[in-house]
Amino acid sequence: MAHQDDFEFTAGGLFAMLRKRYGTDLELKIIATSRGASGHHEMGPEETFRRREKEAQKSASIIGASYECMKCLDGFHIRGQVMPDINVLGGVWNAIRGFEPDYIFCPPVISNPLAGIHVDHYNTAWAVRMVAYQLIVPNAYPTINSNTRKRMGLPLIINVDDPYADESSFHVAVDISDTYDRKVEMSSCHVSQVFEWLPWTNNEKAPTAESFAKSFLDRHRNVNKKYGMDDNIPREFFTFTKWGRLADEKDLEILFGSEVITGNAGKFIGTRQELSVCKIWKES
Repeated sequence: MAHQDDFEFTAGGLFAMLRKRYGTDLELKIIATSRGASGHHEMGPEETFRRREKEAQKSASIIGASYECMKCLDGFHIRGQVMPDINVLGGVWNAIRGFEPDYIFCPPVISNPLAGIHVDHYNTAWAVRMVAYQLIVPNAYPTINSNTRKRMGLPLIINVDDPYADESSFHVAVDISDTYDRKVEMSSCHVSQVFEWLPWTNNEKAPTAESFAKSFLDRHRNVNKKYGMDDNIPREFFTFTKWGRLADEKDLEILFGSEVITGNAGKFIGTRQELSVCKIWKES
């Protein structure tokens, strides 16, 4: 994700479900591509970065995940906005190959030119998309860690919902009611964002823990409406990409279990040729 709190808002419930389902047989890692150092109205960049790092580490520890802020090829974190140049692309490539994941969750590349974007979200998505095939190429970029020079299979790359997107298609909607409280707990770790920065940018009074919990549920309700579901069930929405490997029939069960709603984004299992001419399918 682009920032230290993005993961919790878009996939925290699912990751908590995965930890609950697989226990110690699962390894989770949260990677922020940016320092998030611009995201405060009172603290300076270095203080903001240090505080956001601690908040992200605390949140990740709740579900036994590791956390890191990505370093680029030059050995430094991104100082400002995420821009997909070779320095950043090489950093993304190294971070992924160093962890060697089976699955990657990242923002979508927004296709509607009229939709608003957050530059860090947008370019993080582009960076993952650009390096996706190169993940199996051990000499695509200089290696930051020597262990990245190895054979690696392509992961399945999945897009999370992005609030800046003006799009309403998805492959899977997951009811996260069982782990919703854990998602709220993780999100609340980001005090500098949830209780300070975001209210300030919206010209609102800082929330209490109770009012944040209510507004957070309202946020999920609004996302539901975007995808045509007018109810109060907290859900997370995901879309399979063709950036890495193609999804197979086992991936739905491995990631989401059997209780999911399949959406209207089109067929996602099959050959590349089939996927390029597939028909729209919907929940019966």
